[in-house]
Amino acid sequence: MSKQLYKVFDEVEFKAQLLAKYWNNFYTEICEHLPDTYQPEMQELSIKLDEALSNLVDQLRNPTLTLATTGTTSSGKSTLVNLLCGAEIVPVAVSEMSAGAVTIEYSKEKSLIIHETPGALWECGEWRGITEDRIYQRLYQVMISYIENREKQPNLACPQSTILYPFRLVKESQLELPQGTRVKILDLPGLAYVGDRGNADVIKQCREALCIVTYNSAETDAHKVKSLLQEVVQQVKDLGGSPARMLFTLNRIDVFRADKNWPETENRFVENAKRDIKNELTEQLKEYTEDIEKLQVVKLSTWPALLALQIQNNDDIYSAEACKKADNNFNGLIDEDILEVLPRNVQKWSRHDRNRVAEALWQESYAEEFQQHLKQHINQHFPQLVIPQAIERFNVAAANAVAEWAVQTTTAILSSSEEHYQQECEKISHMRSSLDLFLQDSDANLRRPFEKIDAKFKQVIEKKSEDDLVFYLQKTLKELQDVEPYNELGEKLYPLYGWSRELSRGIKQVLESVAESLEKGQTLVKNPNLKKADDSQVQLLESNLKRLINLGYTGSAARDGEIREARTDEDKKNLELLNQALNDLSKHLNLVMKDILKQISNQEIERMYQAVVELFNCHLSHLEKGANNNAPNIIIRFPDSQLIRVEKELSFSLSFESGFSITEGNWEEESRIFWHWLWLVPKYEARCSDNATIPSTENLLKNWDSQVKLAEPDLVKQIASWLLEQIDCLKKEVHKNQNDILDRYQARLDKAHQEITLDYEKQKNVWQPMERKAQELAEEFGVLGKLLKNED
Repeated sequence: MSKQLYKVFDEVEFKAQLLAKYWNNFYTEICEHLPDTYQPEMQELSIKLDEALSNLVDQLRNPTLTLATTGTTSSGKSTLVNLLCGAEIVPVAVSEMSAGAVTIEYSKEKSLIIHETPGALWECGEWRGITEDRIYQRLYQVMISYIENREKQPNLACPQSTILYPFRLVKESQLELPQGTRVKILDLPGLAYVGDRGNADVIKQCREALCIVTYNSAETDAHKVKSLLQEVVQQVKDLGGSPARMLFTLNRIDVFRADKNWPETENRFVENAKRDIKNELTEQLKEYTEDIEKLQVVKLSTWPALLALQIQNNDDIYSAEACKKADNNFNGLIDEDILEVLPRNVQKWSRHDRNRVAEALWQESYAEEFQQHLKQHINQHFPQLVIPQAIERFNVAAANAVAEWAVQTTTAILSSSEEHYQQECEKISHMRSSLDLFLQDSDANLRRPFEKIDAKFKQVIEKKSEDDLVFYLQKTLKELQDVEPYNELGEKLYPLYGWSRELSRGIKQVLESVAESLEKGQTLVKNPNLKKADDSQVQLLESNLKRLINLGYTGSAARDGEIREARTDEDKKNLELLNQALNDLSKHLNLVMKDILKQISNQEIERMYQAVVELFNCHLSHLEKGANNNAPNIIIRFPDSQLIRVEKELSFSLSFESGFSITEGNWEEESRIFWHWLWLVPKYEARCSDNATIPSTENLLKNWDSQVKLAEPDLVKQIASWLLEQIDCLKKEVHKNQNDILDRYQARLDKAHQEITLDYEKQKNVWQPMERKAQELAEEFGVLGKLLKNED
């Protein structure tokens, strides 16, 4: 979007103000030809339009820009927040410091609020006029207290803090926002803490936020890189909405400066990282394939960039401290010409020296590029988060009613004569029948795939079909997407059948991590999905894995499984202990999986809700176009916000069983006795043993995945039934909305027939132009919502 951001908002406001003038002019002109009985309704429309316009203007002049920041493990997210603020106010540490969400709102005055939360073990309250250092220290103590106590008190609510601060993002970055824009930065918790209820409430705010996702470029271990990519995907899912509104930042990019051919290795890393991030997102968020192709991925080194700002601080002591950190850690970013003339004692650096170092750090850390990318990102996506919703509210509150009244009233008056009245009544009756038929056909087309799925479920349950229901669901929905108008949806319906794959993927990733731990003889439970589970349960799982490894369930025994025959009492005891440990593994995995699958299910259900909204939006657009073709001059509108009521009732319930059993068996023990001098002759005696087939980790994995498959038919049935209920609700809302519009037109026709007596031939020269003006007015009101689309 090349246009300055505030001008986009100004253009919408100007157009809305113009619409009010069009209405006022139309009002004045039509009043000259209408009886006084029309005045109350017209005045009510004018009042509602004025109120709606006032609200629209307020929303356009005083929008809220929220930047939500999150990131992969050790990605420098907190340093990025400090960079956006221009000061070190959010705690930074080598270990994960994010505990609870911190909201930073722009304000000329500084203050800190630590909100009261259930069971808080830290001081809560408000501190005004607080310094940056005190903000940092108070937040640090709160976070440390929470992190140290959350394992002892699993129900301890995470801290929630608000900082009021004149951050740099607004003061110096020249964002060109509308003058009254409220700006806030939402510092989201790390992935390890997304399960906290308080954090979940904050994350919901991100649905209407622009997001910055930081990625740790310094990680080189292939296993950990794969884990980071999974973290990126999980965070995108947690944030919700399109990845298009997320700016992906490759932080710590300065790590490549240590390479001999750093520009080449850095560029290769950036291209590979872009590709890998896009591939991972496309693989798991197919509904956003087009958006993912256009993803913005930028380079940044947040720490040297922040130091560049701190070096320029007027406080010499503060500046010198930053100079020392820069000299110790980032000489590689400073040109040799500058380094050669710098005194080794940073205290002796002149202001000119410091400015040169700061400028070098700022440029070489890609801070300026990042700032420009962020500005472009905000310019491109911020209007889409604010304006369409504001226009929709304006239309629902008044604009649709004004357009409808103008066209229906002029059309009714032209049809009010005795000669035309009966014809128009018959026409309305015909329109009702025609529209009902159109709605029934459209509704049947939308229902058909889900009815087929429902019927197929019954066949499978009755053993009349062996079809895979998830595959059948996918096949049926793809058939729907081949039919107009649903062919415009692309992959938007993927979540309605992709949930199965995501559940299996989540289970597989966790179990592969567990299997790897057992096979390698060390606990490597590092999969991002495990961070969705309760910490105490994960710790029990890790302890259980150590027990199994100590009992010999590791290496080839874990990898290949084995048939074990315990003959001695000690072997039997060890086998019993192994049996108990494996059964405990089942129990602990059940508890961990319950948490993980709940989180994954919630993610997938949210995606399904959004898919249904996309489906219904497409359906309503088709209905509105078809309805107006069947009933011209009626102005039928099907506003999404009024008609789409997706009831969030879906819930997945999954449970698992695993383990193995010990059975009694017989074995023959060879004994040797002397017979015929020196010859040894074997003799066999029957003995009892405990026998068990110890499963391989691969079989354990297959067992769990197969149990998911067993649950799929019920889940498909639940989804199909739920969708049919939603379609029924939508149909009722649409039918009622349509009939209300036709009823209003009938009432306006009756009123005109009763109150307006005109010689049609003499007066049509007045009302036909008035009808055309009403149509033009309705068209102008319809253009408002298309302004942003034209920009795209």
